[in-house]
Amino acid sequence: MFDFNTDLAQEFGVYKNENAYEIAKYVSSVNVSAGFHAGDPISIKNALAFVRENNLALGAHIGYPDISGFGKRSMELNPDEIEAMVLYQLGAVSSFAKTMSLEIEHVRCHGAMNQKLSIDRDFALSVALAVKKINPWLNLFIQNYEMKLFLEDEAKINCAYEVNFTDNLSVRQLREMETPPQTVHFFDLENAKRAYDVIKPFPVNYIRVMGQV
Repeated sequence: MFDFNTDLAQEFGVYKNENAYEIAKYVSSVNVSAGFHAGDPISIKNALAFVRENNLALGAHIGYPDISGFGKRSMELNPDEIEAMVLYQLGAVSSFAKTMSLEIEHVRCHGAMNQKLSIDRDFALSVALAVKKINPWLNLFIQNYEMKLFLEDEAKINCAYEVNFTDNLSVRQLREMETPPQTVHFFDLENAKRAYDVIKPFPVNYIRVMGQV
């Protein structure tokens, strides 16, 4: 059983990405860009409406404040700056979501921020503790299994191990991995269709709840 996720609202002004909505038809969780690396009020509103209409799990997609670089440029920030950056973005998506009777259920970092989350323990801990301040039950998606275990132990936060689904990967290979992922990220439409034809996804937040019963 896997959660499939993809990013929405990766837009700004006249720059649109309509293909993202086609991919989102084949996933169980959607990560809505929070405005720092991408996402403006209208694109965020449209993405949240899509989440509600399709009964998907909602996540906030957060990144560095770097619209012009699409969040791909690294930044050196102190713990207070990291916390403020995370709280600001989660607060924006969460407040918008409440107007549609939705709640954020997970957090996914973008670009350079996502890369640093996987390799820098101090940075990852600052991000995790900030997420926990918003809601201790949120899942933080992370692509380093050892870092996932570290954050769960140190920050006492729920983390979901994520892998990217690429052209040379299959659902069978996902199942056979030494550490199978809990959530799988899609950025290509044909790969999303291919995986969906084999297995229907299930949101990672439901897996957590079922595990507690």
